[in-house]
Amino acid sequence: MRQLPIEQQILLVAQIAALVALSARMSWDGLNKIYVYFFGYLVVELLQLLVPVFVPLDSRLYRDAYVVTQALVICFSTLVVLELYSIVLRGLPGIGNLSRRYIKATLVLAVLISLIPMSLEQTPNTVTGYLFIFQRPIMTSLLVFILLIMAFLAYYPVPLGRNVLVYLSGYVVYFVTNATTIFIRNLGHYWSRPISDVQMLVYFTCLAFWLFALSRSGETKRMVVGHQWDPSDEGRLLAQLEAINASLLRSGKK
Repeated sequence: MRQLPIEQQILLVAQIAALVALSARMSWDGLNKIYVYFFGYLVVELLQLLVPVFVPLDSRLYRDAYVVTQALVICFSTLVVLELYSIVLRGLPGIGNLSRRYIKATLVLAVLISLIPMSLEQTPNTVTGYLFIFQRPIMTSLLVFILLIMAFLAYYPVPLGRNVLVYLSGYVVYFVTNATTIFIRNLGHYWSRPISDVQMLVYFTCLAFWLFALSRSGETKRMVVGHQWDPSDEGRLLAQLEAINASLLRSGKK
């Protein structure tokens, strides 16, 4: 019976413990009601991590369980990105609404693009093959939008809650790592074990970061990270942002 390498078994146990602790912490502080999709994402990740604990890795049941849970992870990853945009752009409804429309349209386009190989009769032979066909363009699209929101926050001095920045920064590190490992795996299986080790270690680090950095008091603390190289320009940039937002709201009402 095939088993995970010993270092991955240790990391798996550590991840499960961190996920349980983080979910309990968020529930205790009431953050699960504020960051609903993030909390749902953590629950789905926990379910996926529990699969190899109870199901043999070389069984068909494990394959089916992985496909189902990974599909749920992709869905919740999309919802998390939409949630992050809603939270970050909460005070800018015009920009926020436009951004979410672009995200949804891009994801629909990504799904349509993923269907092209099948229309050319290059259909996969396995269920996991179908999953990977849909996963690549969707994850790539989400990665672009995550990098865009980071660039936006790096330039514009938008005040945000401390918890929002903790949530966003941890998710960016994990998602970029995850997307990179998916891309490398597509090149071949030569580095499969070390790539999995790095991915699991990074994810555990992000879970530990969220566990200790997210807090009830973090909802009231406000922070600004954008345009730190020229704080004197903050007023002009915020006025510019408000003008763009107002213009989008007016055009949306027409």
